[in-house]
Amino acid sequence: GVKWHDGEPFSSADALYSLKRIIDPEVRSPRCGSLLRPLVKDIEAPDDSTVVVHLQFPTTIVLSALASAWCKILPKHILERDGDLTRPESQIGTGPFKLKKYVRGSVVEWERNKDYFIKGLPYLDGVKQYIIKARPTQIAAIKAGKTDFWYGWPPLNSKQIDEIRNARKDLIYKESAPGGISQLHMNTTKPPFDNPDMRRAVNLAIDRHEIMKKAYDGAIIPCVILPQEAFGDYALPAEEALNAPGCREPKDQDLAEAKKLVAKHYPDGIDIEVAVRSVGNYVDIASLAIQQLKQIGIRGKLKTWESAAGFAAWARGDFTMIGVQATAMTFMDPSAPFTLMWTTESPRNYGRMKLTKLDELYNAGLRELDEEKRKAIYHEYQRQIINGDTPT
Repeated sequence: GVKWHDGEPFSSADALYSLKRIIDPEVRSPRCGSLLRPLVKDIEAPDDSTVVVHLQFPTTIVLSALASAWCKILPKHILERDGDLTRPESQIGTGPFKLKKYVRGSVVEWERNKDYFIKGLPYLDGVKQYIIKARPTQIAAIKAGKTDFWYGWPPLNSKQIDEIRNARKDLIYKESAPGGISQLHMNTTKPPFDNPDMRRAVNLAIDRHEIMKKAYDGAIIPCVILPQEAFGDYALPAEEALNAPGCREPKDQDLAEAKKLVAKHYPDGIDIEVAVRSVGNYVDIASLAIQQLKQIGIRGKLKTWESAAGFAAWARGDFTMIGVQATAMTFMDPSAPFTLMWTTESPRNYGRMKLTKLDELYNAGLRELDEEKRKAIYHEYQRQIINGDTPT
């Protein structure tokens, strides 16, 4: 049978406990819980190896959601003992590697799980994960052979990839479909972005193409919500998204309209604070956005936040504009990004706007079982976000 790393048997009791915890409205679970809560009526475990999930209505997405990395099954006996998994000794699972050593802010070391339930695996005796925040230091480590694997956000640019490839001929480089969305957020509960004209002005003025070229080395397609490489026909065709107001090129027409909208309400322009977490290339992106908004009379002042404090501020609504916030896809279903950001109750609807039309489309997409009809719903969803009035 399957065992936890501490030797305790894994059973349906762990799955039942974990899933009920995830859908508990008192437990913060923005990625998995926010999706499953409206779908799940009840959960039961009739025996040690079976879990039955009763749904509120038929839907195509629940298996993908349950299999995602965000809907983890956790050890019931540890959670009941410790309350959470924040202590290193609480970090147990059923996977191929067990925690051996943890040095906060430095390294996590894993050793082979000899009791792993798949015979013959894993192949490695252990893994060391180094916690390296600075991008130049990350690149230096992999070039020097200190590390053999790299993943992270933002993606490496072409110059950095060539630099590593030239130094390490033994490495395999693999491209993958985009797994996240970068957004700008406006707080609709206070001026100036409680005004739809000001939100439209920002949407028209931001040059996504310039940001993608300068901040992402052109590796990411601007204006696209669902990347076609990952979502196929559920994605709105890129050419349609790229011809929408705010995305189309050249920018002359959009900038002219944006200037008029700002001048209508603020003839002398307006000063705002642009908040951003000081991670990755976020400060660079927010700085580009500030330069672009200056052209239409919105003068931004940058304010940087440490990550935990920043997320707490976003949740409180303690901001006027968030310069950039990237969000990873929860799982590969078209509902995933909309669950997180584009419904009224979304955990990352930081702008706090009531999104009635998007709510209707979201609920229709969850319930639709016909694939072609479902594609049409999500195409319209993407059109509403790109062309409509949203704070994100």
